[in-house]
Amino acid sequence: MKRTVLVIGGGPAGLTAALRLSAKGYAVTLLERRGELGGRLIGSGAESTEHLDALPPVLFGHHTATLSLLDMLGTARHVQFPHRLHVEFALPDRPATRLPRPWAPAPIHSLLSLLTCRALPFRDRWRFLTWLERTWEGDPPLPSDLESRTAEEWLAEIGQSAAARAQVWNPLGHFLVGDELTVISAAMLMAMLARCFLSARRDSRIAIPSRSLHELLLDPARDALTRAGAIIRLETVSEQIRFDAHRITGVQLRTGEAISADWYVAALPHRSLGPLLPERVLTRFSYFQHVTKLADSPALAVHLWLEHPPPTPRLMLLAGETFHWLICRADQQTERPGTLVSLVATGRPELLERPDLELLDAALAEVGRAVPTLSAPKAQIHRIMREPHAFLTALPGTSARRPLQQSPFPNLFLAGDWTDTGLPATLESAILSGDLCAKAIAAREK
Repeated sequence: MKRTVLVIGGGPAGLTAALRLSAKGYAVTLLERRGELGGRLIGSGAESTEHLDALPPVLFGHHTATLSLLDMLGTARHVQFPHRLHVEFALPDRPATRLPRPWAPAPIHSLLSLLTCRALPFRDRWRFLTWLERTWEGDPPLPSDLESRTAEEWLAEIGQSAAARAQVWNPLGHFLVGDELTVISAAMLMAMLARCFLSARRDSRIAIPSRSLHELLLDPARDALTRAGAIIRLETVSEQIRFDAHRITGVQLRTGEAISADWYVAALPHRSLGPLLPERVLTRFSYFQHVTKLADSPALAVHLWLEHPPPTPRLMLLAGETFHWLICRADQQTERPGTLVSLVATGRPELLERPDLELLDAALAEVGRAVPTLSAPKAQIHRIMREPHAFLTALPGTSARRPLQQSPFPNLFLAGDWTDTGLPATLESAILSGDLCAKAIAAREK
């Protein structure tokens, strides 16, 4: 008889755990409170936005968990890593400057990339390279307190000027980690810089998928689960997780129905987990208490469909007043060829209160400045996505509060981009957490 798994939550973490366990022969039931799968990938109340992603997906070569899952689903062929696609910096009153990716073995390619990156003033480049070389040689070693300090403090300490921090490092922090340098931990920024730019050249490749995440991930995942015999229950609200002294005994639904399984995966936002747990569990286990202390950062995305010939894909980091990065790619969602531009701001809750027209004007002005070939753009269509709880805030000290997948109860596992994956709260982190849950359950069966 098949062993049973109950997955609570139909976002990328829950879908990944369900897919991997179904492939291993488990009988999987997946519960999702909304009317469709996807979680924060489709944003709050985004069911009516023509399958528009909440935030535009950008993949790096080091996103191995995501690429492996897409390969399993047969959609990896839609993710291309063009040689001409680079990170670009749109600096005030200057043409866009790209971060080169020279053809050279690691770590020489990283040194050449930094040395020739004109977005950073020469003095800042030289200081960072000096620091990097000394750190690689262990004189001095990498500081052990980076997790307890902000990225702003660390960059100032190694000699990065205020201008470099504002115009280059801060946009990088927003893009890679999701918030201001004054907010995120130095350890998380350093970890992401190492993964994206300071490791193998293959890892620094960039892809802007031509298909939406519905086409790449959500619809194929639903179809694969259905073929495997998994049960998907939409618009199903979990009310409480039931425990005895040692294990999970079941999940009670809002309708009064109770569902039980051999294994349970809670693939929910961290703020949604606490209300499902009995008070005695929250007060007894520090594992769950730490989860209640995690915080979220907001995100805002403005998607513009422009009357312009399809462009070469571009990824640009912005040092402007409103948005922090944008991507520009061919429009695949309408019959007429055109350009789809998505601008993103993270970590700024006050922007969520601005009226749509003001945000649209700011977005069009930013596109005109950053991409002169789209000067005086006119938007055929626009969509504005507001997500107050977009992802985990990587505050100093947060890594110690992020839970491992295995909970104190042997048959309960946690999945989500906010769990302990060593990554910021990205799509890759969510998928990796689902993989880790599936592997942990399979290992328990041996």
